[in-house]
Amino acid sequence: MHGGQQQLPADWTDTTMDESRQIELVDQIVERVRRWGVAGVTSTLLDAARPLALIGGQLLWVAQPALSLIAGADQVSEYARLLEQPEALDLLQTRLDER
Repeated sequence: MHGGQQQLPADWTDTTMDESRQIELVDQIVERVRRWGVAGVTSTLLDAARPLALIGGQLLWVAQPALSLIAGADQVSEYARLLEQPEALDLLQTRLDER
């Protein structure tokens, strides 16, 4: 650190997610949603709220310090990145609509 400037953690500046990790995370979400029996509702809400996904991701970044007490900072970061990736949301929608 130079001149009193603080460096942000690397995960704050990297908003990309590896494709294999996207698939893994989407599969985890779909499995959990199906287990709860709300896949249809979740798919409908995802479709309706899609334009707000980027804002949702940004809200997760803002709330990360508080949410990390419950879920862990890395997990909150991954969900924020997922919401910011349109292709990940497309995959989530497709997987929810299967069956």
